[in-house]
Amino acid sequence: MEDILELVTSGVSLNYIHVANAMNKLVKAAKRGKDERSWKLEGNRLRRDPRFPKLIDLVRAHCQGFGGREGANVLHALGVLHADLGAAAVDEALAAQLGDFVERKARGMNPQGVANSLNALCKLEVAAAAVSPKGWKRLGEAAERTAREMIPQDVANTLNALCKLDAAAAAVSPAGWAGMAEAAERTAREMKPQEVANSLNALCKLQAVAAAVSTTGWAGLAEAVERTAPEMNPQEIANTLNALSKIEAASAEVSQSGWVGLAEAAERTAREMKPQEIANTLNALC
Repeated sequence: MEDILELVTSGVSLNYIHVANAMNKLVKAAKRGKDERSWKLEGNRLRRDPRFPKLIDLVRAHCQGFGGREGANVLHALGVLHADLGAAAVDEALAAQLGDFVERKARGMNPQGVANSLNALCKLEVAAAAVSPKGWKRLGEAAERTAREMIPQDVANTLNALCKLDAAAAAVSPAGWAGMAEAAERTAREMKPQEVANSLNALCKLQAVAAAVSTTGWAGLAEAVERTAPEMNPQEIANTLNALSKIEAASAEVSQSGWVGLAEAAERTAREMKPQEIANTLNALC
């Protein structure tokens, strides 16, 4: 972080690509190998550092020039700064610029750009409020267009965001939901614990997608649960159990050994669970 912030104030001329890369590297440096408490400490450092606002000023200055990939990366970084690091940096003026960016560039975004943009907007309420109906429509259409090319992380992030962003979800057509269901089925075997948990948590809220998942698809997602349960953290196990308690088609495909693995995971993580995670877990187990 120190190197990046020093570069911002070094007097070197930075273009829009440099600024996007700086934002992306900044959040990675802040979160590298650290726990949630450490992330907040890094966020506090950023808030107090006089160089940080200068980096945000560069984002403002170059927002009009960002391409789809660069702008999506910046949106993602701003979402992480806000939600994970507690270093909120988006005011109404910047939010308006970001909303305009989404409307202009959504149609050309690649799968990762779509997923990152949606995921960021569900963390940045002020930016989401600035997205126009046309912008949401274009993001919904972009999710439909790129679903077949999405990797597991993209699928999980997109589903997770769509279950929180009503305006974006409303823009997705029935064919688009079917495409997202197919993407979840296709990528289930490669999903990591967080991706499995986020996907199931979203599917129990997005009925239009859940209804399009095939029996084979639910079996694949159940297998992913069983495979990843030993590695799940408290939030992931709570979200997974909560989702399985609401999606009979998925829970019916979990094997007896799979339920044992989930029970062991719940026992293993219980001491670290937050109140909401305890509540979700107990609610699911009843």
